[in-house]
Amino acid sequence: MIIKGISIVLIKRKRYYTMNGNIPTDNYLSLKKQLSLKEILENIYNQIEILKNIPQLNNNINFELEFRLLNKYANINVENFVSSNSCLYSEYLLKENQSTKYRIICDSHYYSENNEGLINANKNNNKKENTNNNKVENIKSNAEKENKLFDFIKANAKKEITNTLDEKIEYTKKLTLITGYYYIFKIVLSIETPLDIKNIINIKSNNFSNNKCLEWKIINSNNPVLKKRRSFLMDKDVRFDVTYYDEKSQFEIDFSNNIYIDRLDMLNIINNMIKLIHSPSYYTDYLFMLLPNFEFQKPITPSFEILFNNSKKLIKNSFYIATKTDGLRKLLIIINNLMFSITENFTVEFVDEIESDFHIVMDCEYINNKFIPFDIIYNDVDLRSKAYCERIDILNSLDFNKFGNKVMKKHIKYGKSYQDIQKYIASEMNNDLPNDGIIITDSKSTYFENSNVYKIKTINSVDIEFNGRYFLAKQKKIDKKYLNISLSEYKKICKLYNIHKKKSNKDNVYYHYRKHVEYIYNTPTNIRCVYYCKEKLKKKPFIIEFNLDTQKMVKVREDKPSSNSINTFISVLLATHQKINIDIFNPESNVLMRKYHNIIKNNVLKNYRGNLLDIGSGNGGDIHKWKHFHKILCVESKSDKIKKIKSRLSKAEIKNRVKIINNNIQKVTLQENFDVATCFFALNDFCYSDITNMLINIGKNINGAFIIIFFDSNIMDEDIESPSITYKRCFIKRDNKIVNIIDKSSPLYLISSLRYSHRECDNLMYVNITGSNLSNHYEYGLNSSRVIEIFNEHKFKLKKQYSVDDFHFLNQSQIKYSSYIKIIEFTNLEDS
Repeated sequence: MIIKGISIVLIKRKRYYTMNGNIPTDNYLSLKKQLSLKEILENIYNQIEILKNIPQLNNNINFELEFRLLNKYANINVENFVSSNSCLYSEYLLKENQSTKYRIICDSHYYSENNEGLINANKNNNKKENTNNNKVENIKSNAEKENKLFDFIKANAKKEITNTLDEKIEYTKKLTLITGYYYIFKIVLSIETPLDIKNIINIKSNNFSNNKCLEWKIINSNNPVLKKRRSFLMDKDVRFDVTYYDEKSQFEIDFSNNIYIDRLDMLNIINNMIKLIHSPSYYTDYLFMLLPNFEFQKPITPSFEILFNNSKKLIKNSFYIATKTDGLRKLLIIINNLMFSITENFTVEFVDEIESDFHIVMDCEYINNKFIPFDIIYNDVDLRSKAYCERIDILNSLDFNKFGNKVMKKHIKYGKSYQDIQKYIASEMNNDLPNDGIIITDSKSTYFENSNVYKIKTINSVDIEFNGRYFLAKQKKIDKKYLNISLSEYKKICKLYNIHKKKSNKDNVYYHYRKHVEYIYNTPTNIRCVYYCKEKLKKKPFIIEFNLDTQKMVKVREDKPSSNSINTFISVLLATHQKINIDIFNPESNVLMRKYHNIIKNNVLKNYRGNLLDIGSGNGGDIHKWKHFHKILCVESKSDKIKKIKSRLSKAEIKNRVKIINNNIQKVTLQENFDVATCFFALNDFCYSDITNMLINIGKNINGAFIIIFFDSNIMDEDIESPSITYKRCFIKRDNKIVNIIDKSSPLYLISSLRYSHRECDNLMYVNITGSNLSNHYEYGLNSSRVIEIFNEHKFKLKKQYSVDDFHFLNQSQIKYSSYIKIIEFTNLEDS
């Protein structure tokens, strides 16, 4: 049953593979990791020497060494080339076994391009050659490649020797010794021995002296194949044979006339032909042979929640930081001594020829004609399952000088802390190469784990498609409200779209490869099969980079064949909303810390339900945390903050469930009871007597929980002064005296001194949080032990108290400041 289940899926998958233009093609299954040509030739010449030293063999053995073009990859059509000037002959072939075959060539006639005899001779034998309409498209698509080959042959041939084949008769036995493959060539070393033909009176008449003779077997084994061939003698007596038969094209490079040609010369000849006969499908197939089910690793744009949940693991595992170079993503694949690039849309280009032999695949950014690798995924073996730290060690161990001037080493730094990221940004972001952010990669992550690679950009931009009316992310319509685009900006994009539309040539064919994933179940481990289907596009997509931070277009992306996915768009949109960009690592930034404090509040609130009383609601930043409460009453004493709360509330789903009172909590009159009361961080604006008065006033209206979050002076062990935070005590001990450092001319000096002397607070704190509402702010230092006493006095029992877990993506001052936070949950219910 399992076998049947697997075979069904495999058949389905094979059907996809055989579709025209799919990657990989089904040919990749037969590919093997190839040796270098030097190694192949070494094996060939060793075999030759062994045979030459066998006494029983004739010293005049005729060795034949041929490189035959694999037309399944080259896909050239030589029909027209050989029709103009060729030799037409019949070939009989008998295969005795896998390595031995007999061949008769006869009825050989040379025809020039003006001789109609060729057409007449071919008329009855190969009619389908002139009705081969189904190959018109292939001829068009490969015309440039074929013309390059034929022009090269004509330009570099010492002479054409096609006419020497006229009236030629061959009767040979061929023994194949070695076969191998090098790129798009099959290499064959064989021994060709001429056989005695004295018994043949007339090949066509079948009049032999003995019906059992070998000649009779060969001729009667099958019908002759009618072939047309052109032959050229190149430099160093290398022969090029171009043959057409049965709608098949064949191209051979024959070194038999100079089998001991210098190996470097042979290497140059073959490599030049590989570069000339460009075969993209071979390189993509070879890529999938080396790296089955290959997918480009896509780093994610993290939300704050992702950073928060993964920061501890990231710091524990350590990580690597690199600039996100603003270039094109390309693979650099080095096969032996030739380098090729493969884009995300699987466009293949020849890069360079180097002296050293490698089998390497590197993931790179391409800019200013340089490849800048940030990962290595193949180095003689598949490295994708190895940890990134191991892959980086392998990448750093390579001698980049061996890659010529095409590859440039990237500065990828090892990191263990938030400060390491800050230092890297300060030293690397302003280098000579343009970049648009950083990439942070977990050192333990494999290449398959996209979720452990984080892309944090200087601006939160996405590549989206515009079709003249709608914006799209991978064919998914994007609502304009998410772009928040102005009319003037929309008109600007429409104008550029019309220019693009006029420039796009209707005769050109545009396409992209769409990824397909299938799972083969009912196996010991479910297999994930990845392949790419070539899809023809009606027109060239108009892709723009759009800045979600500023709601403006950055540039037209002519280099992009398709837009980002809708998932990518959503993640970048969330990062924009949360202000997650490179600025979060600015020494003065408190974005991550403030969001961290929001998570602390949210984690408390999610455990409660019913009616909520929120004390000191500030600017209304917690509105989105109240969705699960039935009714909410906000009490805020400051009028300017009331305006901001109302503005936020007007856009909220829960606006009809929220009531706002502008008053002090110690004076407000409540008309209803509440299941939950909260006072988050506003408690430090109260002295101890304020807390007492609050509980006297509203204690009877609380039937359940009272949760407070504040900065506990009992925990505080030192003042903080940094570019992002200043948090320090105003009453300090100096020369065995308590000194108030507040300016004596300030009204705050007298009142703070009085409250401190009467033990209304433990201290007066100066707070300055860069980029927040707490700028040059003063608040009371409160001791958690005293706060608990006050609540107990008013019949609120301690349910639990705790400090918060560290968030590792903060600087040291932010971690210290957050460590002073205390959360205390009280209840006034008897059964709790």
